[in-house]
Amino acid sequence: MFKFDRKKILIVGAGLAGSTIGRVLAENNFKVMIIDKRNHIAGNVFDFINNNNERIHKYGPHLLHCRKNSEALKFLSRFTKWVKYEHKVRALLQNGKTTPLPINKSTLEDVFNRFFKDENETREFLESIRNKELIPTNTDEFFESSVGNTLSDLFFRPYTRKMWGLEPKDLNISVGSRLPVRTNNDDRYFNDEFQALPEKGYSEMVENMLDHKNIQINLNTSYFKGMEENYYHSFLSIPIDEFFNFKFGKLPYRSIIFEEKLENGFDFDAPVINFTDNSPFTRKTQWNLFPNSYNFEGKFKTVTYERPCSMQVNPGEYYYPVQTKESNITYSKYVKLSKQESSLTFIGRTGLFKYIDMIPAVEIHMRIAKKFLQGIDISK
Repeated sequence: MFKFDRKKILIVGAGLAGSTIGRVLAENNFKVMIIDKRNHIAGNVFDFINNNNERIHKYGPHLLHCRKNSEALKFLSRFTKWVKYEHKVRALLQNGKTTPLPINKSTLEDVFNRFFKDENETREFLESIRNKELIPTNTDEFFESSVGNTLSDLFFRPYTRKMWGLEPKDLNISVGSRLPVRTNNDDRYFNDEFQALPEKGYSEMVENMLDHKNIQINLNTSYFKGMEENYYHSFLSIPIDEFFNFKFGKLPYRSIIFEEKLENGFDFDAPVINFTDNSPFTRKTQWNLFPNSYNFEGKFKTVTYERPCSMQVNPGEYYYPVQTKESNITYSKYVKLSKQESSLTFIGRTGLFKYIDMIPAVEIHMRIAKKFLQGIDISK
């Protein structure tokens, strides 16, 4: 019988999930092998400097935001310095003008062509247009109960249909409840007290996380079943349904096609502009407007357009787990089945069937690593 090293760990996926677990275990004297099917580390937070000296986030804009005392922030701050940045998004209206998102006092004034003298007046108007009697049970009802039908039809229902390929009424309420609604002129996208970007980008931050004598990385390397048999424990950032040969059916995901264009002319009103029309695109990003995109050179600016699509159109590129009652029931069956695999832990968005922002991703996977360490007697 093959005798494996009790301190030998396999991690599939060199994104934030795998890199966080890898670093924690490496610092506890485990020998960690990290593999990734892509040709780069950092997973979906991978960024790079292009020929125009613009920092491009290859898989769409990633914005870090959290509490100042976040354990995940303390952990990441070991591997990067930060550039303060409070993200802003605006939505493109039919008249060609843009308005702030999330909805605030200015948004209401722009859309309804009114002026509100203070927050109280704004709040009263918002109360008058939303459906106060509705107790929401899905994303569509959440939109209607929060901001009413006019704003829902403009900002949220078309965007949601494009993003998820479903009617909002078929999505869990958690999908629609991520954005606040404000009665003042605060036009920041997030409320968090700490908002920043890595000074030299996410890729360098992750590279620093993986720079440890106990970590070995193999890129362009796909996982195959049985690979884990040579390791004491394996952490798999792979689709949990695929691992179990889709025994209970496929879990639904949406993918995204990123289309880069070179454009000249005026800068956008904000780095990210959301579309409210019936075009296939959900948003566009002007990269040189981010503060860690230094020394932009050139007449034309790189703009990335995002077009959500099915997995059939973009196979293998999993971005958004589609959370419905049915998909969560299916996922729970896979979780139960995975409990039989004592030497495996599923991680990341496809292993956990969960869209996870960066700070929560680090927090979750720090806990997974610590739980693993607490449950093991490595002296044997």
